[in-house]
Amino acid sequence: MTNAACAMLAAALLAGHVVDRTTGQGLANVRVTAGGASTVTDRAGAYALHGVKAGALTITLESDDVPRQTFPVTVRGSKTHLDVRACSTTLDYECAHTFPNDAGAS
Repeated sequence: MTNAACAMLAAALLAGHVVDRTTGQGLANVRVTAGGASTVTDRAGAYALHGVKAGALTITLESDDVPRQTFPVTVRGSKTHLDVRACSTTLDYECAHTFPNDAGAS
């Protein structure tokens, strides 16, 4: 197997949705970062991070309405799905003050 083929096999896709922990509503325009890859959620809260390495990572969420939150994830194989319930100040006024860091990966 060539080095390029090995590199392609090592890169994975991490995808899912970011939703409000209280309402379940999709959260748009949230910056999602993990394993050196970064993207922004669409209107439905969907995201896709291409080129992440397999293994244990931390996914980070943040926007004007979503205080910085981190969640553990283990990327396995070529594609891992992770939906995250996040704290949003727009929909949950308490979240600006306190929230558990691991309150929502599913």
